[in-house]
Amino acid sequence: MPSGTADERPAAPLPMRVRPHLGESTENYIRRLAKANHLRPSALHAIACGPPNWTGKPRLDRLAVLTGHPADHLNLALTDAVVPRRRTTVTGQYQRLPRGTYLLYRAIRKDAEAGLSLRRLAERHGVSQRTVRAALTAVMPPARERPSRYRKTPIIASVRHIVIPMISQNVSAKDIWKTLMDDHGISISFSTLNAYVRNQRTSYRAPTSPAC
Repeated sequence: MPSGTADERPAAPLPMRVRPHLGESTENYIRRLAKANHLRPSALHAIACGPPNWTGKPRLDRLAVLTGHPADHLNLALTDAVVPRRRTTVTGQYQRLPRGTYLLYRAIRKDAEAGLSLRRLAERHGVSQRTVRAALTAVMPPARERPSRYRKTPIIASVRHIVIPMISQNVSAKDIWKTLMDDHGISISFSTLNAYVRNQRTSYRAPTSPAC
């Protein structure tokens, strides 16, 4: 994580240029970019965000400067480059797809994050490359999550074994967020993680002794 005012400095081109994969998420791209330039992903994420919210959504204009790739090229390649966690049409409405198509597109996008080529994706899912391109560029709503009292999203549930020990050691939410990103290759919404940490710490408080 940049110290002090590091994230306030203007973005500058990185020495090593890395091409984004079609259908790749912004966070996965930042991790690959950081590795190529020997940087910590959390530090590069902060620089890509800029002030004041270094844990928020990386800005496309700053990412374009860092990578040397035009913003419109990044927008076409990265599935979530412009709108965080949601992607809508120009009318503000999500593209409605039949359930089977929706699930297929989700599966293709998930495999695309591993860096598979269009040809490999088409072969794996038994569809044409044209269908793969449609899946990677379609405007779709985020996957629905079941409501929960503590908002334990699937990603939170999958990292509890990492997060809980750090909470018990009084590690700050920001440091937990950085550890997940830098040491485990896991990108998670800081606001979601912070709420989870606060909830867990509240539940850890020892009950007060009854008055004598």
